Amino acid sequence: MYDRLINFMQLFLGPALVCLLITLPTVSEAAANPVLEKQFTQTVLPFLDKHCTGCHSGDKPAAQFDLRPYTNMDTVVKDHPRWALILERLHAKEMPPKPLPQPPDASRKQVMDWIDAVRAEEARRNAGDPGPVLARRLSNAEYNYTIRDLTGADIRPTREFPVDPANQAGFDNTGESLTMSPALLNKYMQAAREVGDHMVLTPDGFDFAPHPMLVETDREKYAIKGIVDFYFSQPTDYAGYFEAAWRYKHRAALGKPATTLATLAGEAKLSAKFLPMVWQLLEGPATQPGKAEVGPMAKLRTLWKALPAPLAPFATDRTPKTLPAKCVAMRDWVVKLRKITAREFVGPVVRGLSPASQPLMNWKFKQFAANRRDFDRAAFRLASEPEPAVPAIPRYPGLGQEGAFRAAALMKKARAGNADIVIPEGVERADFEAAFARFSNVFPDVFFVSERGRFFPDDSDDKGRLLSAGYHNVMGYYRDDTPLRELILDDAGVKRLQRLWDEFDFIGDHTNRTWDQYYFNQSGEILGTGRESGSPRPPDKAVNSTAVIYALRESYIAKAQALPTNTPASVEAIQEHFKRVDDTLRGVEKMRKDSEPLHLDALVRFAARAYRRPLTKAEGDDLRAFYRTLRDNGALTHEEAIRDSVVSVLMAPDFCYRFDLSGAGAKGAKVAPLDNYALASRLSYFLWSSMPDDELIKQAAAGTLRNPAVLLAQTRRMLKDGRARGLATEFAGNWLDFRRFDQHNSVDRTRFPAFTNELRQAMFEEPVRLIEDAIHNDRSVLDLIYGNYTFVNPVLAKQYGVPDVTGKADRWVRVDNAVTYGRGGLLPMAAFLTQNSPGLRTSPVKRGYWVVRRVLGETIPPPPPNVPELPDDEAKANLPLRDMLAKHRENAACASCHARFDAFGLSFEGYGPVGDARTVDLAGRPVDTTAEFPGGMKAAGVEGVRTYIREHREKDYLDNLSRKMLTYALGHSLMLSDEPVVQRMKARLAASGNRFSSLVEPVVTSPQFLNRRN
Repeated sequence: MYDRLINFMQLFLGPALVCLLITLPTVSEAAANPVLEKQFTQTVLPFLDKHCTGCHSGDKPAAQFDLRPYTNMDTVVKDHPRWALILERLHAKEMPPKPLPQPPDASRKQVMDWIDAVRAEEARRNAGDPGPVLARRLSNAEYNYTIRDLTGADIRPTREFPVDPANQAGFDNTGESLTMSPALLNKYMQAAREVGDHMVLTPDGFDFAPHPMLVETDREKYAIKGIVDFYFSQPTDYAGYFEAAWRYKHRAALGKPATTLATLAGEAKLSAKFLPMVWQLLEGPATQPGKAEVGPMAKLRTLWKALPAPLAPFATDRTPKTLPAKCVAMRDWVVKLRKITAREFVGPVVRGLSPASQPLMNWKFKQFAANRRDFDRAAFRLASEPEPAVPAIPRYPGLGQEGAFRAAALMKKARAGNADIVIPEGVERADFEAAFARFSNVFPDVFFVSERGRFFPDDSDDKGRLLSAGYHNVMGYYRDDTPLRELILDDAGVKRLQRLWDEFDFIGDHTNRTWDQYYFNQSGEILGTGRESGSPRPPDKAVNSTAVIYALRESYIAKAQALPTNTPASVEAIQEHFKRVDDTLRGVEKMRKDSEPLHLDALVRFAARAYRRPLTKAEGDDLRAFYRTLRDNGALTHEEAIRDSVVSVLMAPDFCYRFDLSGAGAKGAKVAPLDNYALASRLSYFLWSSMPDDELIKQAAAGTLRNPAVLLAQTRRMLKDGRARGLATEFAGNWLDFRRFDQHNSVDRTRFPAFTNELRQAMFEEPVRLIEDAIHNDRSVLDLIYGNYTFVNPVLAKQYGVPDVTGKADRWVRVDNAVTYGRGGLLPMAAFLTQNSPGLRTSPVKRGYWVVRRVLGETIPPPPPNVPELPDDEAKANLPLRDMLAKHRENAACASCHARFDAFGLSFEGYGPVGDARTVDLAGRPVDTTAEFPGGMKAAGVEGVRTYIREHREKDYLDNLSRKMLTYALGHSLMLSDEPVVQRMKARLAASGNRFSSLVEPVVTSPQFLNRRN
């Protein structure tokens, strides 16, 4: 009961307030150090009174920083970040500001030493304190990523949520900011229902679609897409097999004499079953022993032998560059020849029934599907003899006379003049057909049929009816993939494809829906009332009952047997059709009944994954009982009850919140180790911003995750995983303040028409790609600043002037020697340059402030009130921005701060308001990128900034990056007790060449990360 109360309080009051209400203090107040306390009274306070409190006190203290409340050492310790800033300013000799009298160096050093001593004393005394890690809701980003990994669908249900607030360190993943209001709770309910709408029941569980699954057409679309995607993902391109066979033939010359066809198939991701069959056609025994090959086999082997030989032994790659194109040419010839020699079929004829009647059409489809590996022997005659004006037996039933003429003409045109299907003089027809039979057996006319038009097989003007049976305007589907199953798929692939077709009926109910449409819209044809008339609804039975289906079957059989001129196969076709319909419907009914308990089991497993830990038996029983209540009292269907149960799981605090529960710890200890599952979640939300995967949960269940070797191995695995993009996006996006740049709208698109949504998205993606590359490849973190490379897509390449980058917007390439285009590393990226420009001009102030604050970690006080604004439009300004800033710095109140960052911003004047390289400003004046940096160093452009950082501020960058990473990982602002971890991070960076992993590994092995306050 207590747990439920706390969960309720968490939801409505917010985790921070609840923590204050229910958590007793666990860390004592700073124990007074008499020596340091005495130094504060006798040395520090007099120094402050003499040199500082004159400005930093009163009603309007400078920089909004009042020094009067610091009356003893405890007050200093409680506000240690401010005193770290005092230390920084004293060390830089920037306070007191000039021209005020400066304190003696000895006095300044005494105060600095005292601050260092206090920080060291507190860090030592509380080393390893995990700090107050509050229970907190998932951030918007974490919720989206977690839903993605939980459901397998990138639904992004928080797109209408308010923006998450950030803590003082700039991160939005902490309990300090992630509270829950009643209005936000309502949005969480809407999000959970949206996710539930994407749920789809399967025969043994449930899945989630990328779109809602509430109507029949959505269900069909989902199932059809699964089948068609499976079809097109299979290796059916003959060119790949020809190239793999070439490599096998020349394996010795290529330096791999022991390689096998199976090995080559695995390397090239080809079918290990099909490649040997292709090899036998190319190099196996002749079709007719003792005779030369004829027909297609002779041509195939001629093309095969004409492939180029490997290059000379001294070549690095002995594969000829022309090989792929020649293999493609072989493939094109095979495909063309099989297309014009495919067998053709007509449906059975029953007087009084349309050739497009479903029982007759399905028989025809069956013949096509069964003869894909055969060939049309009439093709040889049609290649040399005239086609009849109208086929004696319509080859294309249902097309009408005009359609029959058209289809026949197309086939004749395709076959006419094709020497490959003309039997050469002196060649026996039997030998020619034997060669075609062997050739066609390996190369089917198609591996699968993915779409049929209304007038199949003449589909030329009717595309997009995926898997359709071609019943004119009546829905219906027919499966035709026998060659794929027989030649390409292994046993697992065959089972997977069969399951997809089973799911099509289970999910899309397509056989039942086809039957309904047929019964009410077409079955009246048996009464002679026309092909688009139906039958009346049975008064006492369901339309899809066995009795109704078989009664209609008997009427069709009687029709087929009425006249001797009807095709004998028509009775067989009718029997097969109605039996298939009834067997399928009865099978689906049984499947649905058998699946209900499986769906409940899947619901419990889903809840365990959602909660990131095993469920207790009571929790599992409660979930099943909730489902039962919905069925019994809510009168919901099985599917509706499962969907609402999913919503209840997604609304549980165990899903919406992160609770870092502790495991078994020593009684009375200040800290306790995290529970294994809590540690798995902490690690995954740090590195992925998402839930743990199966491997992490497996280690947690085994109790091995706290083992340092296992923990580091998991960390390294996760950094190489694609989900580490979450770290690149969420950590770096908040650290460098570009997380929401993809929604940036301050650019005047009339003045800058090149700034399209596509370019904006590419600008956002560039820093993510660079940082993701550093994470995956464990590069030096200094590459983020000094690296002479970046990543661009065609849209961004055009903006940067990078040539030869073409293709779709999702094609990203690495650009080396990027300095050629004024790029490389983070600093000159268009996202930062654009975001820190007001719209119609650049802003050296904002750009410079971004560098010193975000990259170098300086704390800059807010500007004084009533600071005059610079002109909005650079093109209309009388002076260059450089000159206007110089006048601005003449004000002593402004000069001290601007001296710290203006030089950085002026160095970026070679980039316009949307990050484009430029030599003149918007008024046509030449831009000047030279600047004098703090300390007197002069340099120009982005290279000048890099040089200055390398020579003077590199340690600041590494210190800032370390502190930001630790803050993000721990989920709270840093305390003095975290200083030892920061120092270990910097030491590991220095020892490893600043590798990214050395930034992460000291964090995940730190006491702060592994434990929580008890």
